[in-house]
Amino acid sequence: MMVATVILGALIAVAFGFGVRKAYRAFFKSEAACCSEECSSCGGGCSAQKALNDSYRARVEKIERFPIHRTIDVDGMTCEKCIYKVVRALEKVDGVTIAAASLEKQSALVGMKEDIPDDTLREAINKAGYTAGAVTA
Repeated sequence: MMVATVILGALIAVAFGFGVRKAYRAFFKSEAACCSEECSSCGGGCSAQKALNDSYRARVEKIERFPIHRTIDVDGMTCEKCIYKVVRALEKVDGVTIAAASLEKQSALVGMKEDIPDDTLREAINKAGYTAGAVTA
């Protein structure tokens, strides 16, 4: 009886720990779970999609202020988590200051202080698991 109680308590603690971690990451790190079914069925009217659109617009405004910015076609993004992965992959490239991605446009924008070769940006997207297409200034 005592062993079963200890095991059950340990399982509950682990489950609670993962729940708290997921909530923390979603709130503070903007790492939301995939919501493609929810957001596509609501036509963009759900709160998750609204927050995503607001964040995209704010990032685009910042990117447009940079002396050098590029738009990259990205194929394969289907949800908010995809956007997160593409943005983070681009922001890890040396010289990239800020990035944004859009499901609707299937593209990413990058703000840079110095010119970075297009192939370097494409490579970062491809390594993240997506297909990078044309890069335009």
